[in-house]
Amino acid sequence: MRREGGGARAEATARAPFAPGWRTRFRLLAHDLLRFNRRRLGWTLATRTVVGLALPVMLARVFHAPGLVYLGLGAFLIAIGDSVDDGDRGQPGRILAGACLGAAAVAAGALLGGHLAAAVAGMLVFGVLAGMMGVYGDAFASMGLPVVWAYVELGAPASNHSATNALWLAAMFALGGVLTLAVRPDARSPEQAAAARCFQEVAGYLEGRTAVGPISAETEVRSTIAHARGIAAEARGEAAGAKQAHLRTILLIESADRLFSLGGALREAALSPPPLTAEALAVLQETLGRRDDLSEVRRLSAALAAPGANDTLDHSDPTGLARRFADELGRALRIAADDDAPSPPTASASPRAGLAAALSPLLENLNLHSVVTRHAMRYGLALAAALVVFWFFPKPFGYWTPLTVTVVLKPYAGMTLARAVQRTAGTVIGILIGVALTPLLPTPPLEFVASMALFFVMMAVLPFNYSLAIAFLSAGLIPFEHVLYPSLHASIGFDRLVATGVGAAIALVAGHLLWPTFDRQSLPQRLRASARAMADYADAVFAAAEGRGGLSVAEAARRRAGAMLTDFHTSLQRALTEIGGASDDLTAMLQASFALQRLSSTLNAFLNAAAWLAGAGLPLEAFQRTFVPALADPHSPSSALTQMLAAILPAHGSPEAAFTHKIERRLASELGLLREVTPDMGRVDVA
Repeated sequence: MRREGGGARAEATARAPFAPGWRTRFRLLAHDLLRFNRRRLGWTLATRTVVGLALPVMLARVFHAPGLVYLGLGAFLIAIGDSVDDGDRGQPGRILAGACLGAAAVAAGALLGGHLAAAVAGMLVFGVLAGMMGVYGDAFASMGLPVVWAYVELGAPASNHSATNALWLAAMFALGGVLTLAVRPDARSPEQAAAARCFQEVAGYLEGRTAVGPISAETEVRSTIAHARGIAAEARGEAAGAKQAHLRTILLIESADRLFSLGGALREAALSPPPLTAEALAVLQETLGRRDDLSEVRRLSAALAAPGANDTLDHSDPTGLARRFADELGRALRIAADDDAPSPPTASASPRAGLAAALSPLLENLNLHSVVTRHAMRYGLALAAALVVFWFFPKPFGYWTPLTVTVVLKPYAGMTLARAVQRTAGTVIGILIGVALTPLLPTPPLEFVASMALFFVMMAVLPFNYSLAIAFLSAGLIPFEHVLYPSLHASIGFDRLVATGVGAAIALVAGHLLWPTFDRQSLPQRLRASARAMADYADAVFAAAEGRGGLSVAEAARRRAGAMLTDFHTSLQRALTEIGGASDDLTAMLQASFALQRLSSTLNAFLNAAAWLAGAGLPLEAFQRTFVPALADPHSPSSALTQMLAAILPAHGSPEAAFTHKIERRLASELGLLREVTPDMGRVDVA
């Protein structure tokens, strides 16, 4: 049951992380360009998007009604904007809001597009509006994109600036939103899909997946679970059946979290997961949201619960980790099969609280200290500048300059740089593919079919690789635009590339000069918060192992520490792609993140053995009194380390004492590593 190399490999990684020079930054950007994950392919998203575009375009050709093309384009743009889902039950309302705001934007663009000053003013207004939608979360921020797209792609380029045409375009765009709302082929809810991804990530982690880049495999799993928790927290079921399914999904997400914690402890102890683990995790992924046949779930649940099924685990694992893992896996299977189903609550939220909850994020962010507000102002000004370029750019595709700004400019400078590289690389690759395909598509029907196929692939890969999605989008637009405008000149690809380059340049300048937000500036604060949260976690684990505290308190502290560490890792990853910054201090931050990850893994192993240790009555308080404050403040006097080493429990006496001795020695070693690599957070200058 034992396997070698898990802890040693992670320790070596922690002591020799990437150095954040230009080579590392280039490697991070290149990794984003080449990333592929077949398990995250968005088949449902692709189907909805292509159906919403293809159906109106075909009807426009059949009935000779070219105005229907705008309905298809509206559905296409809104479907892309709805590609990020926060998991709440407000998705229909969000789509309708995007359709209404987009309709207003396209009408304003058509009315104001005849005069440069008016068009720029309108672009500024809708740019700020779209940017401020980010206060309501990632899904609304994404839905802000089709609003500005409607203005720059459909409204402003219109040749007819009459009120009648503006109303017609607005009506078609709004109907496109209704069509997008109607085409939702996936019966699985967002929270169920997120829960399935949790089990998928846990399975990959247990298979021994290691980090690709500076962010650890543990952080990737924690990020997935945290995202799923956020989705589940927002979800609300209205019918009793929906509430029951929602509560079941919440329990499964928490079960995935416990399996991850136990799996990490197994890896630390160089133990293999129990038999049937891989098969059971695969079945849990497949079962979520598809409740037709639960026979396989019940078969595996019965196999794990059968007498003697896990007897061999006790001989190779005296701490009982493997048996606890098997028990938790069986519990997850029972929940999925409705054999351990929760009862839905009957309480409902007050309707009056809805308006206050809706206005609160907006009011809280109406100041220049808000990242979202600064981004919205930057967004509006950059789009206004890009519209001036569009005005003088060769027709009809100058709108690609502001269009590029909409997707490249992000709230953080590092994200903007990464997105500029992704957008430019994807556009170049896509144009080359599209130009190469053109001679092979001699007729409009072939061009239409090819463009729809490329758009389908574009939406399928969008959830995990933006540059690849842009490559397929750019490739598909060349035949699609030839279908709409048969007289297009041959230089369309070159014109789009130039417009994209100009838009990316505007976004980079705005992102780095107009109230820029650099992740590296917040790293010391995030590191302090992560170290303090980890110290609180350690305090709760020691209390539980000595029988003075509850396991539920320690579990809650573990989740808080994990959330802080994930936040630190995510911010650090963005900082590594930013222009500038002191390389030595970024290296120290990167090393500190690995040291904290090692501490987290060791504390997880300690927590999972706490119930076993609590009955042994071991004296742990002396080590705890020195270790916890030293972890909360890695720059405390070095005498604390001497006292901590002297307080390590002797290894002799019992298996519990030997295990605790090993844990405390490892914690002391990892704290020493953290103190060695952590910069002086009172003086560090990463700006």
